[in-house]
Amino acid sequence: EVTDAATVLEFLAWGRRKEVHFATHSLSPDINFKASNGADYGFPSPSGRRHGLRSDVNDAAPLHVLQTLLPDKAQVATLVDYHIKCLLWFHGSFHGPTFARQVTAFYADYGGNICHPDVDLQWIALLFAVLTGCMACGNEDQLSECGFLLEERELLSSRWFQAVTTCLDAAHYMANLSIRACEAIATMTMSAHILGFSNQQSILLASAARVAQSLGLHRLDDSTPLNVERESGRRLWTQLCSQDWFGIPFSDSYSINPLHSHTVPPLNCHDTTLDELPLTEPTVTTYCRFLNDIAHLMPRLHDAVALSNTTFTRYEQVLKYDRKMRAIASDQRPACLRSGPVNPSWPRWVAWARRAVAVTSAHKIIMIHRKYLTLSFTNPAFSFTRATCIAASKTIMHEIGQLEEDGPTFWIYHAFTVAACITLCLDIIHREISDPRCPEHRTLVESGLAYLSQASNSRLASRGAQVLSGL
Repeated sequence: EVTDAATVLEFLAWGRRKEVHFATHSLSPDINFKASNGADYGFPSPSGRRHGLRSDVNDAAPLHVLQTLLPDKAQVATLVDYHIKCLLWFHGSFHGPTFARQVTAFYADYGGNICHPDVDLQWIALLFAVLTGCMACGNEDQLSECGFLLEERELLSSRWFQAVTTCLDAAHYMANLSIRACEAIATMTMSAHILGFSNQQSILLASAARVAQSLGLHRLDDSTPLNVERESGRRLWTQLCSQDWFGIPFSDSYSINPLHSHTVPPLNCHDTTLDELPLTEPTVTTYCRFLNDIAHLMPRLHDAVALSNTTFTRYEQVLKYDRKMRAIASDQRPACLRSGPVNPSWPRWVAWARRAVAVTSAHKIIMIHRKYLTLSFTNPAFSFTRATCIAASKTIMHEIGQLEEDGPTFWIYHAFTVAACITLCLDIIHREISDPRCPEHRTLVESGLAYLSQASNSRLASRGAQVLSGL
């Protein structure tokens, strides 16, 4: 629909579709791996062709190939440590100290051998998901110091991502239910969009939500005894809910009904002792707890709009949830994620989390107004949406322009830059060329295009740059 142009353009950058499609052919022709096997793990032949390894011919073969994908023990330890210290706050899908001990045990007890009969392949899937997150999102200088140069990073990040699904399939994760599979899939979100696996990830997340519900992760209320397992389950469930509800625009539906979830938010606590800390003290759950507060608005908005019968009443719901979103952003944001001096004793990621919160909050304003964004450029009745989304887009571009050089590169930076620049482009198109705001908005779009064009190992950024260049 013409009124949905902004959404369609953004979907192009994601490699996803908006229209109804019965999939008589691949929806993602740019992803070339064997769907029947989870991945094509063949080695290149002298002719340059890749010999696939079929799991129905030799179930052990893919696992032996996966073994060749693991870096040495020291590099694995370095990457795991980096993920726990610099990336885990962004998704909170597993318990860092527990996972670090499990990595140590993997090498001490099994010699780092994936094919050992006692090794849990669903845990190996989590290991590959953690490594993929480092390779796709980690700081380039720090990865280079670990010995991973750009060309190898591009290859390994994609192969490691596919290794996760190979391990899960080999472990029959949909029959042998385990929290490890859910942790692996939730952790993959941070790398999936960057690497161009958004469609696959949405399906995996839906399966993870169902596995999690089968394990009872949606029923972790205060009657559950306090232990690491409870807090790990709460953190994981929080992430699965957030991803499901933020994904509503892609399918106009959601899988997890908030009314059926009785799990309370994870504690703001010390990661080892589980001692509860003041909300002013940053912990690994701080960012995800706040993000989940925002995510809770999305299914409620979706239902409220669906139950309204006129454009007027539907738009009233949009305005209502716009106010709710602003209230959360201003009143419920933890003090440590607000602007101001950073306490030297705080983790180094606090500055990155502040940037992520600012970018995400601005994008969610656009998300709330999404269905009326294109219409707002031609219909004065929706002028508030136009002004609101332009302001939010400028906020996003301002924050992107101040990203820390020593920080990770998260998919939200690329995705929300695309969303902001599309909004600004549509605004330019619907203004007179003499309007003084056109040069300002064009400059912002050009800076966004330059940022996306410089991004390495990101299908999301490269597709977004193509869309913006066309506009």
